[in-house]
Amino acid sequence: MRHDQDSISAALYAIRQGYQPVPIRKGGKRPFGEAWQHTRWERDADESEVRSFYEDMAERGAPGVGVLLGKPSSGLLDVDMDHPIALRLRDYFLPPTPMESGRAGRPRSHRWYIVEDMDELPASRQYKMPDGSVSIELRSTGGQTVIPPSIHPSGEEYRWESEPWGGDEGPTVINGRVLAIQVALVGMASVLVQNWPHAGGRHEAYLHLAGGLLRYGEGVHEYWERNLPVLISAMADVTHDDDGPDTRVKEVMGTTLTKLREGAKVSGLPKLGEVIGADHAEQVRRLAKEVESLSGYTPEVMTRSIEGSSVEISESYHTEEIVSTLPPEERNPLEERINSWAAVDIEPYLTGQVVMPEPNILRREDGKGLFYPGRVNSLYGKSESAKSWIALYSCVQEMAHGDRVMYLDLEDEPAGTLARVRALGGSDEDIQNYFRYVHPEGPIASMQRYKFGAKPSDEGRQGEAVFGALLDAFDPTLIVVDGMTVLYGLHGHDTNEATATDVITSWLKSLCRGGRTTVIVIDHTGKGGGAGSSPIGAHHKVAMVQGTALRADAINRPMPGQVGNINLVVFKDRPGAVRAISTMNGQEQIAALIEMDSTVQDVTKVRVQVPDADTVVIGNSDAMEAKLESLARVEENSKKILELFGGDLDKEINTPTAVKEADIPVHEVYDVWTHLTGKGVLIKLGATRWTRFKLAPPETTGDEKK
Repeated sequence: MRHDQDSISAALYAIRQGYQPVPIRKGGKRPFGEAWQHTRWERDADESEVRSFYEDMAERGAPGVGVLLGKPSSGLLDVDMDHPIALRLRDYFLPPTPMESGRAGRPRSHRWYIVEDMDELPASRQYKMPDGSVSIELRSTGGQTVIPPSIHPSGEEYRWESEPWGGDEGPTVINGRVLAIQVALVGMASVLVQNWPHAGGRHEAYLHLAGGLLRYGEGVHEYWERNLPVLISAMADVTHDDDGPDTRVKEVMGTTLTKLREGAKVSGLPKLGEVIGADHAEQVRRLAKEVESLSGYTPEVMTRSIEGSSVEISESYHTEEIVSTLPPEERNPLEERINSWAAVDIEPYLTGQVVMPEPNILRREDGKGLFYPGRVNSLYGKSESAKSWIALYSCVQEMAHGDRVMYLDLEDEPAGTLARVRALGGSDEDIQNYFRYVHPEGPIASMQRYKFGAKPSDEGRQGEAVFGALLDAFDPTLIVVDGMTVLYGLHGHDTNEATATDVITSWLKSLCRGGRTTVIVIDHTGKGGGAGSSPIGAHHKVAMVQGTALRADAINRPMPGQVGNINLVVFKDRPGAVRAISTMNGQEQIAALIEMDSTVQDVTKVRVQVPDADTVVIGNSDAMEAKLESLARVEENSKKILELFGGDLDKEINTPTAVKEADIPVHEVYDVWTHLTGKGVLIKLGATRWTRFKLAPPETTGDEKK
């Protein structure tokens, strides 16, 4: 009873501070009820009313208290450190604050801050280790955190680590963007420290890290030149480096910067992957991009005058970067041109400065990816070929890495899409943190044409502004556009017009945001579909694809209670890395065999398998069904024609007789002749219009031969 009164006192104090308390269920961290995010108390709320409410909640099994975060609570943010390594690194990156909480098993694991300027209020961010465990989380609007004296599910009581609520000072006031960057740096450093080598291999590991982050085209990455020393110093200290932080920073930064400025080669993240593990190095690459994005870092831009007109060109090249498995930035001469009609500098290609990109989205069981990062890719096929399921499985894979995905759904509804994500293994927590669902029902101004007149509509301008703000705030690393045909229709376009495709595809390419975001476009095949088919519209539509265009061919259509199988066929692969790992099946290349097991209700287990070169599979379910139906008709017609012979070895029958007496179309009679002579059941006599058939003697039949 005393504990319940303490919780009520905590709720009352929160309300007086402008925070919004919510009741927490016993034995867990979940708030009571479904509308908890909409809880609002006035600062001068009647104390008896508050007490009555929380006493009732305690009786109903919700004796704990949490606090809403972000906008509802005057900009209150919580930085939650879930991993022991993140706890070790907190003081190196996170600013101090009088308001800290935790519990006996994880002391000082929550740091609280206030962002006064709501325009600087960051979105919630959660960072993971390569094994999927959470290292650190920035909790903001839409979330809540349990506060003392509530009970943790382990049975430990939450506690304030110093003065309750930070005492008279309260939580530190901070710029939201700065805090977001510092939290991301903790996430990045946690991944590095986990497998950092012991004495003997550290120097090389630091050089690989410095080379991977500092190299920027032919120059030096300005952001990491300023901030890498802080990262190295923290890592050296927390790993008890014998050389000490200062010495380590000087030797690593000095060596790497000198080499880069002299034009010498340096090692990078691929080499670091050999030391700390490829998964860890890949996660470092992703988090480095996250830090850069949060910092708002962009290349320097200079202006040149060409025949009286000013043309902006990038002094550094950071868009649509050429990548390898664990890439630093590499040169992309296509992005260095003043104009697309200018000659491309081929020297980097000849000297090996440009490497082929490596796909890493939708990974097979062997770790190979099928879509290229930072580019527009396409996944298309006939209706019910599981295209959306496959794209959503790509989303689940990316969320498992802590990456954010956005799903532009122009064909389904939220309930259906979210049910699929859950069935594929996406947790509610991952969906809340890493998934944004958009269901466009109106146009975006930059794509409006034809029926909208000469000028964009107000609806289009509003749509563009709202969507642009969402992109900036959420900063997705993967965007799936589900419903290419509908996208055309929303903006007054015809899928068969090349100019319309130029407008749509230019917008899709802009979603890549200079290589920051991967785009997968889901589309349908034209009439007929099947082998060799392309998406609806002419082949110019595929020209938008900068990465791969894969066709989904259902071998066995995925259905509830069954196991479905789908071939992913390579239709286009501009860089060529996916074709290199694909298997020839007839005249086509199979990039993967998808198995979707839906035998358990509300669960769909997916395997993205490596295609077997020795297994030949019919890659289109309709074609397979037609083939089976044809074979069945041949067998049925064969029985009818054999009955005409009546076992008489001397009887001869020609095609007109078979058509008339067996009542079979002439083209199907020809199939029977081919089938039965091939089996050795019939003998062909004569040629052309005098051709006739008779039963083969028993000793020459296929059965006798056996």
